[in-house]
Amino acid sequence: MMKDIYQHFRKEEQEKITMFNGRFEIAERDYYPVLLDFLDPRERKIVESLSGSYPEVRVEFYGGGGKNRERQRGMIIPEMLEVSKDDFDVLVYEIDYPDKFVTLNHRNVLGAVMNLGLDRSLIGDIVALDTIQIAIARPYAPMFEQSLTRIKNAPVTLREIPHEAFVDAEDDGRPMVILSSSFRLDTIVSEVINEGRAKSKSRVEKSKVKVNHSIVTDPSFIMETGDIVSVRHFGRFRINSLIAETRKGKYRLEVRLYRDG
Repeated sequence: MMKDIYQHFRKEEQEKITMFNGRFEIAERDYYPVLLDFLDPRERKIVESLSGSYPEVRVEFYGGGGKNRERQRGMIIPEMLEVSKDDFDVLVYEIDYPDKFVTLNHRNVLGAVMNLGLDRSLIGDIVALDTIQIAIARPYAPMFEQSLTRIKNAPVTLREIPHEAFVDAEDDGRPMVILSSSFRLDTIVSEVINEGRAKSKSRVEKSKVKVNHSIVTDPSFIMETGDIVSVRHFGRFRINSLIAETRKGKYRLEVRLYRDG
């Protein structure tokens, strides 16, 4: 069974697949809900694929209000058991700061939170619009509240808010169509940010590119639809779909380009 799952995903993801599979086995064996950390879309795809091998359990996701959260906690639930939103152990905070004197964006907030020593998997969506809001795993809330006192040298205060007040992130992305000779990471980055292939290859090798929140240093890394790519000092983009293959063997891809990485 595991070999069948592995073949649909990357070799680099096998350890993660094995870990998730172990959680399914626990939920099925102990007949008890198993809570997962915050998962990005790629990780949720893995979990959903695994769930097909366990007909006696189901998977639900929740990221704190709204249905279109990019990052959501997963829960593997034995059939017949019911769970509530509270069982996902998600807290939502609004971050107050002197907005007349400083401007904060998603990158500023994520950087400050990561500097606290929190793992990315414990942090949900960060919404940086007129207000700044963030979801976090409940057990780490005390550390979060006590330690996050400044962002970008500005004093901040945290207020827990109800999930209903957690606003949906504005999709500030714009669609873009590229023509790529391959699905290599450096080739696609080169086309998206409109620079020479050698320069994009160097970016990747210098650890300046992330795929699905993990640094990738292999320029020949093969991309797939649904991947989210972050390029330092540029921003991020998501590969939405393969539109067509041209007669000359190139690939017409639709990506969604975002301002803030």
